[in-house]
Amino acid sequence: MKTRLLPHPTTLLLLPALALLATAGPARAEDAKTLQAGALTFEYGDPWKDVSSGRPMRAGELKYDHTEEGLEDVEVVFYYFGPGQGGGIEPNIQRWVGQFEGEPSVERETVEIDGHKIHYLYAKGTYLDSGMGGPFAGNKTPKAGYMMLAAIVENEKGAVFLKATAPEKSAEAIKDAFKKVAQSPFED
Repeated sequence: MKTRLLPHPTTLLLLPALALLATAGPARAEDAKTLQAGALTFEYGDPWKDVSSGRPMRAGELKYDHTEEGLEDVEVVFYYFGPGQGGGIEPNIQRWVGQFEGEPSVERETVEIDGHKIHYLYAKGTYLDSGMGGPFAGNKTPKAGYMMLAAIVENEKGAVFLKATAPEKSAEAIKDAFKKVAQSPFED
C-alpha cells in the first residue's frame, strides 16, 4: 500500500497568490520610470511626471505633482553639457546663490555613493526669476519666500546638473524626493 501525502488545505489556497508573486518581480522595477541625462539614468515614480520640453540645454524635466497636498507643483530641470563641460562645482554653486537677492540662507551637502559624489545646494530667500529668458536675461522678477533645490551629480562622462526653484513650502516638501531622484543612478 502506497502512502500519498496531500498538501494542507491552506497551502492550496495560497498557491495562486504565490505564483503571482513569483512572476511579478520587485514593485520598484515595475513602477519606476527613467530619464536619461548624459551617461546617467535617473529613476522616478509617481507623483513625478516627465514634462520634458526639448528646450535648448535641457536633458529633461520632471514635475512633482503637488495637487493633492494643495501646494504648487515643482519642476526639476536636468542639464547635461558633455564631458568636462558646464563649469566646475564651486562656480555653479556661486552662480546659483547669486540668483537670489542679497544674502540668501544657504545649506550645502555632499554625499558619496559608490565613489560618485553628489553636491547639493539648498538656498532660501528672494529668488530673482528671469522667466523664459534664462539666467542671463536682463529683467528679473523678485520672488520672495522661494527655495532652490540644486544638485551636481559627478560622473566621468560629464556631470549632470539638477535645479528647481519654487515657493519655499512646496520645495521643502519635496527635498527628500529630489535627493532620491538625484541619487537614483547609483542606488539599487
